[in-house]
Amino acid sequence: MQIHHFLLLFAATLAIATPVDIFERAVGGACSAPEGSGTCIDRSTCKGISYSQPYCPNDPNNIECCVVHSCTVSQGSGYCRSVSMNGCSGGTFYAGTGPNWPCPGSDDIKCCVKSSAPPNTGGSCSVPQGSGTCRSVSSQGCSGGKFYSGTGPNWPCPGSDDIQCCVTGGTTPPSGDVGARILAKAMTQAGLPYAWGGGTCSGPSGDQPPYDYGEIGFDCSGLVCYAVCQITGRNLFAEGLRNTHNMYCAAESTLKYKKYPIAQRKAGDFVFYGGACDCSNWGNIHHVGIVMTDTAYMWNAPNDSVNRVQQNSIYNFGETPCPYVIRPTA
Repeated sequence: MQIHHFLLLFAATLAIATPVDIFERAVGGACSAPEGSGTCIDRSTCKGISYSQPYCPNDPNNIECCVVHSCTVSQGSGYCRSVSMNGCSGGTFYAGTGPNWPCPGSDDIKCCVKSSAPPNTGGSCSVPQGSGTCRSVSSQGCSGGKFYSGTGPNWPCPGSDDIQCCVTGGTTPPSGDVGARILAKAMTQAGLPYAWGGGTCSGPSGDQPPYDYGEIGFDCSGLVCYAVCQITGRNLFAEGLRNTHNMYCAAESTLKYKKYPIAQRKAGDFVFYGGACDCSNWGNIHHVGIVMTDTAYMWNAPNDSVNRVQQNSIYNFGETPCPYVIRPTA
């Protein structure tokens, strides 16, 4: 009877969806350390507080308990992160001393506070010259694009004259060129943070455990699915195609898009990465970007270290792209 109950419990455990089922990264088990709950991950990837291996006794020696601990300093609220692991991309470390210092541990652990965006920025805007993002002229700029200003109740960017519509994609692509329109929509999110598990049909969203660092933005597939949803109305999130492996390896009847050899890529195609790109190895395919007009480049949300939506070289990304691209259609 006990064996029967164990088998039922084991089967029920397997049936529960985990972040691995939804997002790209493999996730270790939960752990508990002196400063709170964490996740057993490779110490080299922990940007928070890493505790010694005994807190993850069933894992290899390089796996330690990584705890993300919140902190508040006079400059704002943030998370206790590792200085040596460059754990504060896009923000500033603040040190402190004394019993009230919010970050426990060695001098390597300091409070990382991300600078907040100016008010009324980050929203989508549309002007005759194309679609873009409301940004601050004085503090954010419009890298690779051009600012367009306007007045009156129908002007898409609220706030002061410093907030204008940054258009990076030039004029609006032809209505029939779905891929180019998807690319243009994704480019409106330029500079937003990388947020693991971030992205919805409506726009950026908060990062998800165990990589919840307080960011609001997109991860790689979240950015692609957002742009598809905005342009075509198709909800890849709801269809279970939000994960890079599921998207690349889906049957054509499920995907409803065609694959082409990467040598035939064009603007708006989806380019993937994942070692041998072996669909039989779940989790192997881990990154996706959108081919740009200059097809040597892609538009993507790279990772936590880069921490921004941006342009990258397809063949100088650190690994070889998968042999096929996916071409979206209406």
